[in-house]
Amino acid sequence: MRFFRKDNDAPRWVDTDALRWNPEDPLEAEPRFAPGNDVGWTGDWRSEPRAAVPDPAPEVIASEPAPQPEPPPPAAVSLLAEAPEAAPANLNRAPRLWHARLAIGFTQGLFVWGLLAGREAGVWPGSDPYFFSALMLAGLFAPLVLLEGLGEIETRLLALWSGTAAAVTATLGLYHHWRIQGLEQPSYSLFTVSVLCALMLFTAQVMIRAMLREGRALPPYRALFDTTWALAARLLVWAVVAGFAWALIGSGNSLLNWLRQTNPALDLGMAPQLLILPLIGLASAAALHLTAPDCRSGTALLRRPIAATLITCFTVALPMLVLASAAALAMHLTAAPLPLAGSLALALLLLLAVNASCRGEETREAWRKASEFLAAFLLVGLVAMAALALEARVAAFGWTGLRVLAAAAILMLGAYGLSYAAAALISIGGGRWMQRLEGANRLLALLLVGACLALASPLADPVRLAVKAQVARAERGENPDFPWLRNKGLRFGQDALLAMTRSDDPLLARDAAITLSVAPAAEAPTPSEIGANIILRTPGARLPSSLLEPDWSAFAGQVPPCLTRPTATCEAWFLDLDRDGRNEILLVYGNDARWWAAVMKHGPEGWRPAASLAAPPCRGSLDAMRAGDIRPAEPLPGWRDLLVADMRLTPTPAPGSYQPCLK
Repeated sequence: MRFFRKDNDAPRWVDTDALRWNPEDPLEAEPRFAPGNDVGWTGDWRSEPRAAVPDPAPEVIASEPAPQPEPPPPAAVSLLAEAPEAAPANLNRAPRLWHARLAIGFTQGLFVWGLLAGREAGVWPGSDPYFFSALMLAGLFAPLVLLEGLGEIETRLLALWSGTAAAVTATLGLYHHWRIQGLEQPSYSLFTVSVLCALMLFTAQVMIRAMLREGRALPPYRALFDTTWALAARLLVWAVVAGFAWALIGSGNSLLNWLRQTNPALDLGMAPQLLILPLIGLASAAALHLTAPDCRSGTALLRRPIAATLITCFTVALPMLVLASAAALAMHLTAAPLPLAGSLALALLLLLAVNASCRGEETREAWRKASEFLAAFLLVGLVAMAALALEARVAAFGWTGLRVLAAAAILMLGAYGLSYAAAALISIGGGRWMQRLEGANRLLALLLVGACLALASPLADPVRLAVKAQVARAERGENPDFPWLRNKGLRFGQDALLAMTRSDDPLLARDAAITLSVAPAAEAPTPSEIGANIILRTPGARLPSSLLEPDWSAFAGQVPPCLTRPTATCEAWFLDLDRDGRNEILLVYGNDARWWAAVMKHGPEGWRPAASLAAPPCRGSLDAMRAGDIRPAEPLPGWRDLLVADMRLTPTPAPGSYQPCLK
């Protein structure tokens, strides 16, 4: 039993002073994949260390210094390691925030529906076009900013930032309506203003989130990188879910409209927007909740795999984009030049791929380094190619609003290209590869926010700048683009044409006067837009494609505006009104108090307006038609038609001779 008996009091080797030490940082044992854990997959050694746990019985070791734990290698850093905030920037990570998100989404849908309904009924604020434009733009963007930051930004800061976004977008909406000169004029630049607002808010949201997460005004590049791709992944999920909801219940050919047409019992007798828009708002809020870190159902990790997938796809695509860019430049020099839009699109993809590959890591594969080096210079070449194409168009036809926007895109992409090329050249001399790219991205992000704000405001309005350039072109004796000034120059183009009519040049004054006398060209709707405008009221009927394809602008005044405008709505019934065995289409436009209809008949030349109907001076007629109380009837005996040289003339009853309204 020698091994179980202690013969002397000699110290054991495990009790020596050399082994008596504690690490500075306590070893963490929390599971990294716990639901709601806001740390990355493998942790981030760049995050601030936790406070060391003091030794309950500290002893001074004089023999040798205590060994220090080495940090993990850079390769262990996660693509999207979200470090915990340095300060408690947000304390509202309650697991029941989905109630608040759904309430915000539902309220947004109701708000948009209220604006649209108020405009249709002539009730304020929808009746005021300026307030309508301001509130609509703010109602589309400010709730999304609030939903995205809910649970991740402290409540007071989030309210302040969302209010600022609402005020800025509302101001831009006011200016946008002022520049288009009224509600009836087609808004050619609404899409442009929306894209500029979205890009500005996205960049600002990334910078604010990164600053709050790190607790300092200049966050490290890694925090900006992670926040950017995480927000991009979140918006991708939102776009997919919201788009699917719109296709399911919001579009003209949606499942909801099909069910309402085939099952009249589902027609609730209310405006479909009252049901559609709040449901789409709920779907939008649910999409942002699925990618929120405060979910406890296991879906909190949905954002990180999608972001990592996006980063990986762009990184892997970088060599292929380099080859495609080199081929495009070679084709431009030897064969046909690449179009302006193609050059800008390829340059943008190359820019995203370079940023996906440069993640702030010290060590990268050789193929990534070589691709980044070549891409930096190819980006400069693509931008130069786009600039030459734009210069040729401007020299031939002058500036327009879209060309000014293209010039702004060329300047921004050119700044990125020159910065990346300088970073690539500096990397050859030593230091971390493409390190100067990080500082350039920070500075250019601020420049991008300022550029978007200036282009969407009076500071650098593309249409205003283009009109000034067209006026200068006319003063030099060159022909300005009169059709563009009349149709898309907005109020600036109208004022310029009026000034040209008083010019000393008789030819310029004549051309400007002729241009002003011509009605502005209307925006022709596409067949899919016409199909979305028409609500079918006959169960089982389908709109023929031959009705949607023609250009109905020549029949303006004879056909309802749903065939000539992209946003007008009308209703259709299939009825055999001339007893030839084939159905005609009754297209009704208006509301229950006042409506009129056109009877569309198919003949040798296709569909043509054959007759018209007007609303009787009674309320409830359109509601009765929607309820199915409509059927053909034989004409009443009374006035007879006249045949004059084999032409039929039909007497029109005098006003007041119509049948009285049914009580």
